[in-house]
Amino acid sequence: VAYGINIKSENDPYIHAAEEAMNAAGEAAAPGRFLVDMIPWMKYIPEWVPGASFKKQARIWRKYILDMADVPFEHVKTQMSNGTAQPSFTSTNLERLAATNDAPADEEQVIKNTAAVIYAAGSDTTVKTLTTFVLAMVLFPDVQNKVQEELDGVLGGVRLPEFEDMAALPYTIATYKEAMRWHALLPMGVAHAATQDDVINGYFIPKGAIVSGNSWFLLREEADFGPDTDKFDPGRFMEPGRRDPGQTGAFGYGRRVCPGRYMAENSLFIAVASILQNFDITPARDSSGKEVMPEYEWTSGFFSAPTDYQCTIKPRSKAAEERILSIPAEV
Repeated sequence: VAYGINIKSENDPYIHAAEEAMNAAGEAAAPGRFLVDMIPWMKYIPEWVPGASFKKQARIWRKYILDMADVPFEHVKTQMSNGTAQPSFTSTNLERLAATNDAPADEEQVIKNTAAVIYAAGSDTTVKTLTTFVLAMVLFPDVQNKVQEELDGVLGGVRLPEFEDMAALPYTIATYKEAMRWHALLPMGVAHAATQDDVINGYFIPKGAIVSGNSWFLLREEADFGPDTDKFDPGRFMEPGRRDPGQTGAFGYGRRVCPGRYMAENSLFIAVASILQNFDITPARDSSGKEVMPEYEWTSGFFSAPTDYQCTIKPRSKAAEERILSIPAEV
């Protein structure tokens, strides 16, 4: 979408650059992660002073961020010069820019930065949410069975799901929404700053104070999502009156709400539907063939997602295997 670049391997350099950049963003975005967050004047002290190691770390992370934006962008420009560029956000907008005589001087920089945000923010958060979804399928197999039953009834096992199928797949939609709600990817959201003094329920909030929305709490409110909010239960969204997690903190708040939320939800839908139409997700097995439930922990910090865990993912049938193998590698 962002660059029209097909991934070549598991160790693709573009994927690696995005992972490094998003790991850096996750570390830096946690309020209070560095002392300079609380003592702003520390940003003026030299790097060699004890307690100023954050400056060296920031230098390293800055390179990750710049590489993530610069390397694929320059690659697309080279492809455009060679006439080999694939349709993408970047190539389309660079072509538009080239045909415009009165474009702002910084328009190319805007295109580059926007493409980087589409690529990094969308890919990393979607992958982490899908990791949570796969874990939930291992822990709650009854949900997996219900989704597969719905998919089989609509698709007939003869084609892949499409966005036009969404209206006929309410339980599948409920499942990706539950993956967003069950364990919030950003438990405390993205930190904001108060633009003026304020008083909320008797609490004085001074101008400039760091303010975080407690998405974790909001997404577990039984008044909004029904009972047993610790349980992964897409059925809660089949009942009237339930709130949409996408509008209850999963994508942030106010004017700074995630601009890619609609694309993110569509990506989650098509991924969940495609995975469960074609694969069974079950616990891993030990040497004796006995199922072993996954061992995992939830990471802490800006992002919260499950640590690496083991499970078994295999085609549901011979027909599913043939369907998977028939899909072009670049899709």
